[in-house]
Amino acid sequence: MTEKTLPQVRKARLPYIDRSREMVWLAEHWREYPGQWVALDGDRLIAHGDDPIPFKEIARAQGVERPLIAHLQKDDGPFTGGWL
Repeated sequence: MTEKTLPQVRKARLPYIDRSREMVWLAEHWREYPGQWVALDGDRLIAHGDDPIPFKEIARAQGVERPLIAHLQKDDGPFTGGWL
C-alpha cells in the first residue's frame, strides 16, 4: 500500500480583519440590493451593482485595500419542496 503525503499547510501572510461590522451591515441591508454584488468596508457601502470586477479599483481609489465583496441573493419567497 502506498503512502499519500498531505500538502504542506502554511499560515496566511495577510493580517486578520474583523468582519463583524460587515456581517451586521449584510444582515440589516441585504433586502435593499437583491441580486446585486456589494463591496463593504466595515459598515460603509463602497459600491454595488451587477458586475463586481470594478469594485477592487473603486475600493482602492477610496483607500480600501481589502473590501468585503458579497453577492446578495434575491428574496424569492419561502422554499417549497416536495409534492405540491
